[in-house]
This record gives sequence, structure tokens and C-alpha cells, in this order.
Amino acid sequence: NARNFVWSASPYYKLFTQKVGDIEILSYAFTFDTVAGKGALQYTAQALELYGKLFTPYQHPSMTVVEADFQDGMEYDGLYFLSRGFYNLYGGNPQSYLAAIAAHETAHQWWYAQVMDDQALEPWMDESMATYCEYIFYKNIYPDYLKWWWDYRVDYYEPMGKINLQLYDYTSYRAYRDAVYLNGAHFL
Repeated sequence: NARNFVWSASPYYKLFTQKVGDIEILSYAFTFDTVAGKGALQYTAQALELYGKLFTPYQHPSMTVVEADFQDGMEYDGLYFLSRGFYNLYGGNPQSYLAAIAAHETAHQWWYAQVMDDQALEPWMDESMATYCEYIFYKNIYPDYLKWWWDYRVDYYEPMGKINLQLYDYTSYRAYRDAVYLNGAHFL
């Protein structure tokens, strides 16, 4: 009855940990990305605490974020990956894709893991909601960066398109991303 199974290993990971109440947050980052690894830990902990108060308590005793050697982020139940590119570009503050995507992927613990939507047939149920949660994250925790988030993360791409199509109905990744993730945030 598992929702998913994921495993990651590297001899180059450094582990950072933090507690949010009784929940242990683990951040695995490559040894050369220590500052960003600590940043990913901080943003994950902040988002987990905020969403746990707003939605429902987080359902596991631990949450893990792992730096990955591929583009973008990817959610799983109790763990998510963040692209090494987000770590490489991290400037040490929440005005970054590292912070925004950490908030996004953490939101998938509710809008994917607990809601259990069909990611292919109704992707807006988790991706629009997770992008909207980025807005909630910045509005509540980093309000001085909220305008930056809208300008840089969402409106820069001039998103359009129907948010409620199946994954297979979009003609390209950009059309899918712009409609479901970005236009979905506007809708919500």
C-alpha cells in the first residue's frame, strides 16, 4: 500500500538536521554546497511548520530533502529532490529558486502525498496547489520577497493556458508548466 518508493545514495553527501516539534528534518547536500544545504534545510523546516498549521499536521516522523544531480525538483512521500542547479545559484537569501522550490516540494507532502491525486490525469490538483503554497510561504514568512516571487517565479513567463487538462494534453513542457504551475497559482 505504498504511495511511492525512492532511494538515493552518494559518498559526497553531507547531512544537516533540524527539528520542527517532534519531526526531524534531514537535508543531504553535496559537500561543496554546505551553505545551500543549510538553506534548503531552513526553508523546508519553515514550510513544513507553516503548512502543518494551515492544512493538517505532517504525517511522518521525518522529512528529507536531497540535492540531486538533475534539473528541477521531484516530490515523494516523506522525501523530495532539489536540483543541484538551485544549490549552485543560491545567494544566501529567500530571493532564490532554492527557497521557492523547497517551499513547493514541501507542499507536495499535502498536495500529492496526503490528497493522493492522479498526477497525470489531474496534475493541477498537486502542481497548482504546490505553486500556490509558494505564495503562502512568501506571504507568511518572507513578505518582503512576495513581489519578487510574483515577478520572477510566475509573471516573468507570462503564463496562460487551461490548468485542468491531463498531462498528456499539453503540447510541450513549457505549455504544461505555464498553465498548470504558474497560471494555476494565479487561478488559486
